[in-house]
Amino acid sequence: MSMKCSCEQSLKLELRTVKYTRSVTIRHVPVLVCNQCLTYELIPTMRSDLKKYVELLGPRPKQTTFSMKDYHELADVIYGVLADAACPNEGLDAKIEHEIQERINLLLDMYRLAESMNDDGWISDIRQRLSQLSVILPEMNVFHADV
Repeated sequence: MSMKCSCEQSLKLELRTVKYTRSVTIRHVPVLVCNQCLTYELIPTMRSDLKKYVELLGPRPKQTTFSMKDYHELADVIYGVLADAACPNEGLDAKIEHEIQERINLLLDMYRLAESMNDDGWISDIRQRLSQLSVILPEMNVFHADV
């Protein structure tokens, strides 16, 4: 994903571990990293979702560790692509975009099945999962505009 840092260097997509308070560790959080000035930022679409998950822990959370890939479709797709040793770094953007499209297609198939079964809980879950992926697509087009 070739977004630019304020220092004009390209940002690199990575999964990082983020600490929230002293007691909460969140693994596999997608971030954009600048290797030049050593700054990083959450992918913009992840901010509100990460905040929502943290708020669910309450004002004084117990010692806990969790992975964003278990709660967020985009984090799960990115984790799968980055964990695939056969995927070269230069093809990363295209691979992630392809995997997002594949996941959306799978979720749409599941949505049709859930609808045919009149399973409102499942339908609601799939809608949320689809929304976690669909918001990244316009951002990815912006990333590609710099190439």
